[in-house]
Amino acid sequence: MSTNPWDLLDAASTVVAFHAHPDDEALATGALLTALTARGTRVILVTATRGEEGEIVPGTVADGEQQPLEEIREGEIAAATAALGIAERHWLGTAPALAPDAAPRRYRDSGMQWVRPGLAGPADTAGEDSFTHRPLDDATADLAALLQSVQPDVLLSYDDEGTYGHPDHVRAHLVARAASELTDVPFVQVASDPQAAQEVREHPGTAEAVHRALSAYRTQLTVVDPAPASDPASESIPIRHVGGQDDAVPLATGLRPLETSA
Repeated sequence: MSTNPWDLLDAASTVVAFHAHPDDEALATGALLTALTARGTRVILVTATRGEEGEIVPGTVADGEQQPLEEIREGEIAAATAALGIAERHWLGTAPALAPDAAPRRYRDSGMQWVRPGLAGPADTAGEDSFTHRPLDDATADLAALLQSVQPDVLLSYDDEGTYGHPDHVRAHLVARAASELTDVPFVQVASDPQAAQEVREHPGTAEAVHRALSAYRTQLTVVDPAPASDPASESIPIRHVGGQDDAVPLATGLRPLETSA
C-alpha cells in the first residue's frame, strides 16, 4: 500500500470524515470534501458533538428564542453539508455510529479557552458527559461501529495537533487513530501545520460551495466577503470568528504522511 495519503484519497470510493463540532467540516476540510463529492466520492460525515458550548455571534439568535442552541446548530450543519455535497452524516453515539448493544449516548462539546493567540486548551467547565471526559473506549467503539458498517476506504480526521489545539479536536484524533487500528481502515490526517504536510493540494472550483457552507454557520462565524470568490485561482475565504478574530479559510489541504508499522 502506498504511504502517500493523497494516493489513498484519489483511489477511494468511500470516505468517512470525522469532526468534533458543527462548522469544523467546513473550516478544516470544506474545499477537500467539496472536491471529493464533486468527483463522485461517497463522503460520510460523523460529528462528535453539537457545539453546545460555543459562543454565539451577537444578533444571530433573537432575544427570547426558545429553540435550544444545539437544535439551531443542527440546522446549520444540515445546510452546510448540503452545500458541500455531503448527503450522509451521523452523530457519534447515535446508530449507526454506535457500538453494538450500547444505549444511544450524546457527547457534549467540551468547550475551550485560549492558552495563547492561536492555541486553545481545555475549558474549566467541561462536564462528565463532555467528549473529552467520556471514556475513550466508548467513542472509539462508536466510530468503529460505523466504519465496520459502511466499509470506507479512508478515515479522514485531524492530526495530533487538532488544528489549533482544541481539546475536542485532539480527542477526535485519538478516537480516529484507535478506531482505525481496530478496523484496519487507513487513517488520513489533515495537517494542522502545512509545513508538516507531505503534499498540499489546491482545490480550484470549490470557493462557491465552501462560501455557502461557511455562511450557513451564522451563529458561529461571519463570512467577511458577502459574495463568493469568482476567481478560480482564489486561495481562501475571509471570515471573522465569534470572538472577533479575523481568519482565512484556505481552499487547499495538506495531509500528513501515513504512519506505517515496522
